[in-house]
Order: sequence, then structure tokens, then C-alpha cells
Amino acid sequence: MNRFYQRPYFTRCILLLFCIVQAVQLTSAGCSHSKPYYRADVPEIGKRDAEIEGVLHYRLLLLGDGGEPRRDEPVLKTLGEWARKDAAKTSIVFLGDNMYPEGMTERKKHEAEKRLTPQIAVVKVSGAHGLFIPGNHDWASGKAEGLSAVLTQEKFINEALAGELNFLPSGGTPGPVALQLPKANPAVRLILLDTQWWLHRHEKPQKSPESVIEELIGLFDTELPVFVVGHHPLETYGPHGGYFDWKYHLFPVKFLKKWAWVPVPILGSIGPYWRKHLYKSDQDISGERNKNMVAQLNRAFSARKSTDQNTPLLIYASGHEHSLQVLKDDVVDYFLISGAAASRKVTEVMSGENTLFAHQHTGFMAVDFFVDGKVLLRVVEPEGKGVLFHRWLTF
Repeated sequence: MNRFYQRPYFTRCILLLFCIVQAVQLTSAGCSHSKPYYRADVPEIGKRDAEIEGVLHYRLLLLGDGGEPRRDEPVLKTLGEWARKDAAKTSIVFLGDNMYPEGMTERKKHEAEKRLTPQIAVVKVSGAHGLFIPGNHDWASGKAEGLSAVLTQEKFINEALAGELNFLPSGGTPGPVALQLPKANPAVRLILLDTQWWLHRHEKPQKSPESVIEELIGLFDTELPVFVVGHHPLETYGPHGGYFDWKYHLFPVKFLKKWAWVPVPILGSIGPYWRKHLYKSDQDISGERNKNMVAQLNRAFSARKSTDQNTPLLIYASGHEHSLQVLKDDVVDYFLISGAAASRKVTEVMSGENTLFAHQHTGFMAVDFFVDGKVLLRVVEPEGKGVLFHRWLTF
């Protein structure tokens, strides 16, 4: 028996077994959409800009996770160009993680000039209306000083954009806060949430989750299209949803240092499996606090959709995942994930049956509301790429 284990082919068998295991892992992991993904039923015309004849009533520009911009960040440059087109009819909504790595803590608030100010500058220069909601990094990445950090950022943004409240919900509260846009003859009801409040384990304003949901359901009582925005997605095909492409398994060091393409076969798969099945972070959909938040918010959305099959448009938009995703759903009409506002932070993304569009790329989403009641969604990418996807959400 001992002679068997000493035979050369035993070593080869072990290596072959490792190769088979790794091949299975990589096959099951799949590939990220480094090129734009379109579901099979998306027509060719939907893969470019739309021909528009209507009169614009109002525009929302949605993007998040821009808290570590490059110098002359291409996304912000393109965002500014879009905002200036009809500035008086435009709101830019920054979907959280406005400042990496831990928001405006005492240790890091001096970095606001290079991390937060470029985003504020787009609002100032364009003349559009700017809104910021907080994300987990703005809450000091969930640390004890989170509330202090988010209050400091709120003060900083409101003072920089003096005139009205531009950071909502205020005071570290979860919301919901509803705005009618524009104020006169509104085209959309925008509801803002602080989803990190649900996940934060340290000091925060006290409010019962039940009252948050009841208030949210009450705000759905409108004939206007409803856009709910929060930092965390309720469904996603990125890392926060437990989806990791083959590079996570084979080159794990790359996700600590982007230049470190060091192959670590077999052992490299420990990280994704650990994160998905064993260590369930609050920031991932598999986390218990996150699952509770998603269930509660979906309960509110389901209550809205079950009251009347002819209810106006209901959409939930978020960041958190550093990619672009458009998902068709039943609990809401669409999930929009637009968390790719910083070139340095873009991460892999995969797709599911309800994915209409997905891309591992920087960009933002534009939603136009027209005077005749039509609503148009466009996915915009910088550096000359333009509109890569459009869909009429109402007809």
C-alpha cells in the first residue's frame, strides 16, 4: 500500500483531481459582462439612443458610489453634459457611498475636497438640482462613529449647495422622505430612503421598522410614477448578491491590488464560498439584517402593486454594486442598479432571467418624464460610448 502512494501517477492523479475541481468551479462561476449584456428579447433599436419627439417634463440622473473619483473623472464629465442640457428640469441623485473609505469621520474628513467636492461641483456648474443619499461607507463603513460621519457629510453638502436641503433623509433617520418633482405641476414622486440605517449596528436615531414601512406604503398613494431610491439593491447579480465570476476564483489577489494577476487555483475559491455561504455580511443580500430589510421593503412594494393592477409606474433604484444593471421584476416594475460612478471601483456583474441589461462599466442612468406621460430610461456611459440601452417604461 505504501508503495502505491509513492508511485508517480498518484501525484498526477491528485493534480488531475485538483484541475477537475477548479474547472467545475470556474464553469459554475461563469463570466462577468465586460461587454454589454442584453436579454435576447431586447430589440436592436433598444441598444442605442431613442428617437424622441415628446416635450421633456422632468429628468432624473441616477448614479452612486462616486466617492473615489479619478482626476477629471469621465463619468462626472458626461454627467455634467447631460445635466446642463435642461438644468432647470433636472435632478441629479447620488445614490450613496459619496465618500470612500469611511465618509467624513474625524480621520478622513480632510479628504472631502478630492472625494466629495468633484460630485458637488457637477451640481454647481450645471445648475441642476442635486440630491445625495447616504450609503454604508458614508456611515463610517458601519463603525461606531457612523452617525457622526453621516451628520458631518450632511452639513458639508447642505452648506456647499446652499438654498435647500440636498442631503436626505436628514439627521441619520431612515426616511422615507417624498419629493414632488418639479414642485409645480410634478411629473414624478421621488421617495428617498437611508437603507444603511437598517443595517447599522451602532448609535442611530430610533424609529420602528414597522413605522418606516407604513409611512412608505402611505406615500405610494399617488397617481404619479413613483421612484424609490436607496443605496442598497434588493436584488443583484453582482458580488453583493453572491455572484462571483471566474477571476474571483483564479486571481483572488487582484481584488486587493488590481495589478496583482497572481493565480491561486483551488484556494482562490475559498473567498467567494466563504462570503456567500459562511460569513454573511450585512452589506450582502445573504446577511440577516439585509434579508430582513429586503423582505420589509418588498412587503411595502407588494402592498402597492396588489391594490390595483393599473397602478402607476413603481421603480426602485440603488447603487452599492459597482456596475450597471436593469432588472424587470414583479414586486416592482423595475430594479435599477447604477453604482458605477467611479472608474476605480467598477466590479464584475453577471445576469439572471430578469436581467434586461448589464455591464461591468462606469456610467449612469437617465430617466425622462415627458409631458404626454411617457417615461424613458437610458443607460449612459462616458468617453464617447453614449447611450447603450434605452427602454420606454410607459407608452
